[in-house]
Amino acid sequence: MKESYELSLKTDLSAEELRDKLSAYEPWGHRIDFSNGISTSNLKRRTPFSLNTLQKVKTIEKSIPFEEFRGGTVLDIGCNSGYNSIYLASAYGMHPTGIDVNPRHIEVSNFLSKIANIEAIYSIGNAETYCRECYFDVVLHFGTLYHLPNPLLSLKTTYENLKKGGYLALETQVYDHPEDNNICYFMHMHNNDKTNFWALSTHVLIKYLEILGFTEIQELLKVVPKMLEKNMSRIILVARK
Repeated sequence: MKESYELSLKTDLSAEELRDKLSAYEPWGHRIDFSNGISTSNLKRRTPFSLNTLQKVKTIEKSIPFEEFRGGTVLDIGCNSGYNSIYLASAYGMHPTGIDVNPRHIEVSNFLSKIANIEAIYSIGNAETYCRECYFDVVLHFGTLYHLPNPLLSLKTTYENLKKGGYLALETQVYDHPEDNNICYFMHMHNNDKTNFWALSTHVLIKYLEILGFTEIQELLKVVPKMLEKNMSRIILVARK
């Protein structure tokens, strides 16, 4: 049976009322379905638009013992619309904290968490410096690391954020040179995006996680999207503090 990657939320709002509220946040980048029949896939959409909203969190779900952390804390770095941590809150009773630099994302995350009847805190925050030392059971760090001028600082802060025994789930772009696994790629303005900065090599990324003190590092997935340059790929891994 094919796994579903859509996020579905129950709501008491009428279809008309919800559509009006969601329209204020257009264009949408991810599919979110609601119990009244409304879906963001039927509103104005960004390009690219993800139909597989929960694919990343579902990829790491079986490699992190979420049942052991039921009712615990999760930090959602670069939370976007909050869909990943809202899913974990719905499935495992997690208490999400989300940070992002985009005010629109914070508004949407708070709005969706209220619809889902989830107690969550989403606020503007810096992925390099946001820290609540030894507070979180799980940190989601999806699609943000390569947008940071100081990615190693963000990984260090992430380690500090985690409780002993907690887990990091990381998804990012990497650059793996065929002749030297220590070479990293300064990718500023890649795809004409001024927020792109560093694609670390897989070796450097894993080595630095080890230096910080992470253990049980697992590479779960590596794919090569068409839009990436030679020797670049996207990687998903988990690691334990």
